[in-house]
Amino acid sequence: MSKDTAIKSYQVVGKVEDMTDFITALDPDQTLLTNKFGKATVTSTEHSWLCDALRPAKINKTLESVDFETANATPRKRASNYTQQFLHGYTVTDTTQAIKKYGVRDEAAYQMVKASKEVGRDLELALVANSTKVLGDDATAGQFGGLPYFLTNFQNVTVGTLSGIITLTAHKFVTGDAVILAATALDANYKPNIHYFVHVIDADTFTIHDTAVDAEANTGAIIPASAQSGLTLTYNNAINAANFSTAGKFTFEGLNDAMQAAWKRGGSIDCAIMSGKNKRIASGFTDGVTKTRPMEAKTVVSVVDVIETDFGRIDLLAHRLYEDDVVDLLELQYWKLGYLIPFHVESVPRKGTYQEKVITGSATLECTAPTSSARIYGITG
Repeated sequence: MSKDTAIKSYQVVGKVEDMTDFITALDPDQTLLTNKFGKATVTSTEHSWLCDALRPAKINKTLESVDFETANATPRKRASNYTQQFLHGYTVTDTTQAIKKYGVRDEAAYQMVKASKEVGRDLELALVANSTKVLGDDATAGQFGGLPYFLTNFQNVTVGTLSGIITLTAHKFVTGDAVILAATALDANYKPNIHYFVHVIDADTFTIHDTAVDAEANTGAIIPASAQSGLTLTYNNAINAANFSTAGKFTFEGLNDAMQAAWKRGGSIDCAIMSGKNKRIASGFTDGVTKTRPMEAKTVVSVVDVIETDFGRIDLLAHRLYEDDVVDLLELQYWKLGYLIPFHVESVPRKGTYQEKVITGSATLECTAPTSSARIYGITG
């Protein structure tokens, strides 16, 4: 029976709340690329490096008695990226710092740790999403080119219908270079997702050929069947999923195509980076799948972390910041992240009854061999 004169708990004023003295921060590992890339030394707002490559193989035979001949060496190519400055700050009032709080003894220190993780994710997003590089000035914030900048880099070209001569001002190609063509409606004589080979005419014009040997000999130039508009060209291994046998789908065959494109140019892919949706699709591939069985388990784990393709075994990695329309295949040894100004904490001089701190730093991305990697784009399902 209830005792009416007893003091009930819900009537008590000034109760100490029952709150666990711990704060849960959902902090997923979103800095996968930052952790995997190597480190470069950066000394200027424009970071430059040189890329070199062997000339394409060609038919090489001479008469028994012949004078020595030499050819111009294949020139090294200069590549560069700009730095991007990051800034993230926080303010803590003196009162907030002084009062007793659940789970936090030092509010300023807590916010500093939290902000450092947040600016780290900002850097990771720049690596994933920056498709262009921008030189900063008084009116424009500088931006480094991320993975999309190095892995696609399509440029508009014009092509002479009868001659097959392609014009791209200051193209910097050398004879034998491989390129991939794309257009909204590709000419009947041009095939998507395959390499054509350049024969240089001059600094602004060239023709394309089916093989490096044809390009070297300047035979069998590919001439469009009709006037071609909206034609773009890339030196990189950019593979359009819209042209897969199952249009727009991320498939094992498409993954193999991208692997082959990089392999043909000397690449040895280490991993494929993709969204969670595409990781689930990759887990359903039946060709080349490696499934793992932990020692303590009695059932096969269906998460696919490694897959065997015709051109090597690679890791399949899900990235929380990736969109569903792309999958990147990377040879990690050629990717480096550099800091002109390492990330650090700056204390802002006091102007009132609060503390202000900012985390800032300046970084850039270096890729010394973009053609060793590949990108599948245009994934729609």
